[in-house]
Amino acid sequence: MAYMTDSSRVEWHRDADTSLAIRLPWALGVGSLLAAISLVVFGRVFGLATQIGGQKAVIGLLFVVGGAVLAGAFVRTRRASAGSDGGPSVQFHRGVDAAVGAVAMGAVIFGLDTYVEGSVGELLAAATIPIGLGLLVLAIFLRSTGIYDREAEVIYLYDPEEAIDLDDLESVSARHLGASAYTRLRYRTPDGEYVPGPRRLILPSAVARELEATLAG
Repeated sequence: MAYMTDSSRVEWHRDADTSLAIRLPWALGVGSLLAAISLVVFGRVFGLATQIGGQKAVIGLLFVVGGAVLAGAFVRTRRASAGSDGGPSVQFHRGVDAAVGAVAMGAVIFGLDTYVEGSVGELLAAATIPIGLGLLVLAIFLRSTGIYDREAEVIYLYDPEEAIDLDDLESVSARHLGASAYTRLRYRTPDGEYVPGPRRLILPSAVARELEATLAG
């Protein structure tokens, strides 16, 4: 998580580029969908290849593509750790993540369908698709970008844009996990009126603790 602070405001940015907890479920979520599609196509191609005796060529091509994807991911990781990863675009990085996720989930689906006997294996393999969708939803929920203005006592969120005035909040409770916190917001209800705004957020732990202390004081 990218995190900057001064005496009057705190800024943070958490996405797949700054957090492994987002990058991993995003890659596996997209990868599971791509793997399911790829295996369907592979099955059709393999069936056609069987008629002409080209099974080994198809399997060999599959391993070559998978190896190339993993090699590309390894090179990208080495360049990033060396601080020389400024060239390729964000879309390129997400594409590599999705491709690696597809290779990993493809191996899982193939293994479940091949080595688990009976319909159980097929059911487990099919279950990877809704699990993948769930991982995508989780990755989207974990993203967080915003500013906490201490002087104005307002939280500004982006993607989507929201402004939360602390005067509208009754309490804040948080569950901390490392540098992040799953934060629940309880709004005041003047005259019983509903106050619009997010009820659950992922915030930096330091910001969540500060909000808890401010509203409790």
